[in-house]
Amino acid sequence: MTPIAPALSDDLIANRIAAALVTDMSVIASPPDVCLKVNSLMGDPRASADDLARVVLRDPALAARVLRLANSSFYRLANRVDTVSRAINVLGFAELQKLVLALSAVETFSRLSSEVTNMNAFWRHGVYTGLLAQAIARRCGVLRPERLFVAGVMHDIGTLIINHRYPELAEEMIREANGDEAALHRIERRELGFEHAQLGSLMLEHWQLPASISEAVNWHHEPHLAQSAPVEAAVVYIAELIANASGTGSFSELPGPALHWAPEPLTRLGLPVNFNPDQLMDDVDQEYVETLCLFLA
Repeated sequence: MTPIAPALSDDLIANRIAAALVTDMSVIASPPDVCLKVNSLMGDPRASADDLARVVLRDPALAARVLRLANSSFYRLANRVDTVSRAINVLGFAELQKLVLALSAVETFSRLSSEVTNMNAFWRHGVYTGLLAQAIARRCGVLRPERLFVAGVMHDIGTLIINHRYPELAEEMIREANGDEAALHRIERRELGFEHAQLGSLMLEHWQLPASISEAVNWHHEPHLAQSAPVEAAVVYIAELIANASGTGSFSELPGPALHWAPEPLTRLGLPVNFNPDQLMDDVDQEYVETLCLFLA
């Protein structure tokens, strides 16, 4: 008998499972209203600093953390900022959006914790990768480098989804990867048919984040496959490799193997193939501890 419809491919089945999983998890990790409203105002040319301040002030805890960050050494402001509207005027709309997104992400996705995940180590890796990504973007003249901080902070949220939904399998995959995140990416695809980068990208689409951020997350292990945001994917790829090679913000909490990266992402960003990240890491290290404490406060 001739089938009435062609059989679904393994890839299509895996993609549907991944989408269903994100939909299920989004009940726990829905974007806060303030996050969606800030994103909406950012697209409104008539929005003012006072409009944005009123939205942020709906969440007093978030407003307090925005002010703490604005007055931290991360921004090196000459005078103290004591109101959210002034913080917006001094830092800019895009920088406020970055803070709201990153702070909301840390608070919201921490609800997906499991016994498999060391949440402090997870966010240490995310924040360090975000700082590196922003620094690389600035060095390479990438427009709106604050986007890359957000992408770096959130690049591994798909791991939280896997660890929360499949804790026993996740533990086995992590053990097999032995601290190598690139290997974990391949193992996830072998065992599940999808991997954490794909899940993270789907979740960020649910959060209505710009496509450049979700694409950077989707391809941060395979930047050569990125089509709509190849520069952003290359930035997060390089930032994560540096983070994992460090003893500061590594995925496995231990210094990883010596740096070894594909030349194409470096070339795309105008960096030499023998790029030495030592100075970049020194600069980021000066900001890292205070920024991490403020985000995890």
